[in-house]
Amino acid sequence: MTFAGLLVCLLWNIIAVTVAWINGEGPTIWFLAIIYFITRVPGAYVLWYRPLYHAMRTDSALKFGWFFLSYVFHIAFCVFATIASLDFEFAVGILPAIDVMGDHTVVGIFYFIGFAFFSIEALISIWVIQDVYMYFRSCGKAAEMKRKAAKRTMMAINLSPKPSLRS
Repeated sequence: MTFAGLLVCLLWNIIAVTVAWINGEGPTIWFLAIIYFITRVPGAYVLWYRPLYHAMRTDSALKFGWFFLSYVFHIAFCVFATIASLDFEFAVGILPAIDVMGDHTVVGIFYFIGFAFFSIEALISIWVIQDVYMYFRSCGKAAEMKRKAAKRTMMAINLSPKPSLRS
């Protein structure tokens, strides 16, 4: 669900930036929006969508861990895209929307819609990570990860050289 939401958000980003380009913004923001789309969609598939699928299918604690790590970055990206500082006008956040609204009302409206899309995506993503974490905890994988970490730590301690008691 959030993968499709990210796809919609980034497509809307391209549409909004195209409207901004037609209304006088430079072509640089359009090319950056295209690069954003080309890197984020396959990256999301490889980094968190496919690992979540494999984690659910195999109940692998390691794959769940990889999903959590990469999905936190996805949430941070969505929050960043929601705000999007004025230096990043190729992202349709609240700050560029307010900035553009005075000069080009139509572009500002497109940016505000993009802001709403990314806000919804961020909220749904937070809900998804909570839901997956609750599943992860309920099936006992969190306890398994703790046991494995403790076992590895003990093995590392046992394998380290012992200090000599002879003086």
